[in-house]
Amino acid sequence: MSKRRKNRKRTNKNVPAKGRLRDIADNLWSIAVRDDWANTCAVCGLDECEAHHIIPRHYTATRHDIRNGIALCASHHRFDPKISPHQNAAGWRNWLEDHHPTICLWYHNDPHPAFDGIKNTKHYTDTIMNLREYIEPDTFSRIVGIKFELYLETEYPTNAD
Repeated sequence: MSKRRKNRKRTNKNVPAKGRLRDIADNLWSIAVRDDWANTCAVCGLDECEAHHIIPRHYTATRHDIRNGIALCASHHRFDPKISPHQNAAGWRNWLEDHHPTICLWYHNDPHPAFDGIKNTKHYTDTIMNLREYIEPDTFSRIVGIKFELYLETEYPTNAD
């Protein structure tokens, strides 16, 4: 007996799958955060850095918010036992409060919206378009691909004023 294939709703052939859209948005967010911090570690100033989510990335409402990111070198991001957010959450919070109090105010005082939508193609496409303003055009083209960029230009035209 052969198995019947489930007929799936076909999406636009110019739009990547939802998982790929999330990966594109994550990549654009990382570039935008590192650029916002001049590609230097917020702790030591090293110019080889990674983007770290202040509010964990599984909270969808703030996952791609530029304010939710800080640039850290690999050592301070993942390995430093005193202040790495992944090794010592309390040490990280204390360091952040001492050195970047405005980030702590945003983290503790600003209302962070609950995610009230569905993580679908439109959600990720809107997120990618919101991040576009932070990314150099050549880098954006390289990350999203030619076909998807052409689709975005027709579906989300920019004002040429």
